[in-house]
Amino acid sequence: MGIYDIIHEKAKPYLDARQNEIHIDLSYAFACRLLSCYPDADEEIVVPAILLHDVGWKAVPEEKLANAFGPKAEDSESLRLHEVEGARIAGSILNSLNYDGEKTKEILSIIEGHDSRQESLSLNDALVKDADKLWRFTPTGVKIDHVRFGIERETHLDFLGTMIDTWLFTPEGKAMAREALDEATAASG
Repeated sequence: MGIYDIIHEKAKPYLDARQNEIHIDLSYAFACRLLSCYPDADEEIVVPAILLHDVGWKAVPEEKLANAFGPKAEDSESLRLHEVEGARIAGSILNSLNYDGEKTKEILSIIEGHDSRQESLSLNDALVKDADKLWRFTPTGVKIDHVRFGIERETHLDFLGTMIDTWLFTPEGKAMAREALDEATAASG
């Protein structure tokens, strides 16, 4: 078992909130695709960051989840809690594996602001942010989100189309979002 598999296994107990198991698997696939476009990015930072970025949702009480994320989010404190606790939990996991200290610092910095910080700190951060958001455009992401947010599917698809240039940082991420959204739209027709 490779180090990324071990990190993923250690993250799993924290991923049973918000259907994060599905989200992480799709986001990981997008991170790998993005890494293939950016040889200057550091896989040893991007992959652990994407695998661990949402472990902090486990610290948010179930009754607060619905208002902490999504288009109708009003609870910015719970959103921040998931980032701060996520960095703490990720640090504990990475330290238990004696993961490289400098890489761990950057991973934790990325996780601590992956949703609330509107700008990217680095290429690695931009790839994590894009991989995190890209799942929303997939047929699976659309199906999950339009139901959990109580938004009609077509309205949600239209909304996603307007957010590509706002949410995504890289040209490749934007192209992947358009491709996934076309697939999700075709699946609804």
